Amino acid sequence: MKLRTLAGGMLLALLCFPALVFSKEIPPRPNTLVNDYAGMLDQGQKAALEQKLVAYADSTSTQITIVLESSLEGDDVFEYSFRLAEAWGIGAKGNDNGILIYAALEDRKLYIHAGPGVQGYLTDNVSKRILDNLIRPAFREGDFYGGLDKATTVMIELGSGTYTNEAAGKEGNRAGGVLLVLLIVVGVIVLFSVLSNTNDKGGGYYRGGHYDADPRGRRGGGGWIIFPGGGWGGSGSGGSGWGNNDSGGWGDFGGFGGGGFDGGGAGGDW
Repeated sequence: MKLRTLAGGMLLALLCFPALVFSKEIPPRPNTLVNDYAGMLDQGQKAALEQKLVAYADSTSTQITIVLESSLEGDDVFEYSFRLAEAWGIGAKGNDNGILIYAALEDRKLYIHAGPGVQGYLTDNVSKRILDNLIRPAFREGDFYGGLDKATTVMIELGSGTYTNEAAGKEGNRAGGVLLVLLIVVGVIVLFSVLSNTNDKGGGYYRGGHYDADPRGRRGGGGWIIFPGGGWGGSGSGGSGWGNNDSGGWGDFGGFGGGGFDGGGAGGDW
């Protein structure tokens, strides 16, 4: 009996062994949303897609990620791309609002994985229609950028208003508070300037190089106060957040948020 049990366990291990050996290795988690390991896009195309998807992620917390690879190396497109989406944690934790668009160039395989949090608008049927009508035709013509650009635009339009990025909202509130304080300071300075002009020279108003005692003749007032550097503290191009990295120097989008997947989506070839 023990020998039979041992033999059964060995047989099961042997059956599982090929799957373990031939499972494609998942790349390390990147700091970009557009990841082209197959050279299917040029630098300008990657930059345009990255900026578009980072802006969307910043405002909504929904992360649309593109992964382009040369080959599945014998792995199944669904199994591999699902493991990749899970391992990277695409989307926000708790919202599970991640989307993965995966393509393997040599295998001509495609898959869209939609997290549970986006399946209200990105259903399996909608994912299939995006593949069939936008990505697949463009890929067959060699227009990889065109297919991905149209597909992500549709996804963004479908998900409009579904999520907002709470962190971005807090930053906006802080910025609004700072702006309010600056406006109050400017108002106080202007008020003191007006009062100073009123009290000087017997309460007259400065006009055309002299003081005019008639307030109705006043034209200029206190004028504008310009802060050094222009505007509210200067523009400073160094603060844009787009540093150099392996994907063309567009910067870190903030990292994946730990979102999960349940197998929703659609796939096929082209």
